[in-house]
Amino acid sequence: MNMDKNMRDEIARVAYDLYENRGCAPGNDFLDWLEAEKIVKQKYAARMTSDVKALKPTQTVKATTSAKPKSRGQSNRPSVR
Repeated sequence: MNMDKNMRDEIARVAYDLYENRGCAPGNDFLDWLEAEKIVKQKYAARMTSDVKALKPTQTVKATTSAKPKSRGQSNRPSVR
């Protein structure tokens, strides 16, 4: 939730910057908001991508089995003779 609020706040700031860059002309608030959303979401996506790339891969461990699988017809019970 905190990220959502931070993102909304940042979108509002960017939208206001766009408004100011157009000379504070009224009537494009919705378009400014949509453009600001696009800018901020691209920024967040780029940040997340770089964060993921920065993670070091963990060492993988191969699963091994100690016993060979039983062939068809063999049982797991010990043989009684």
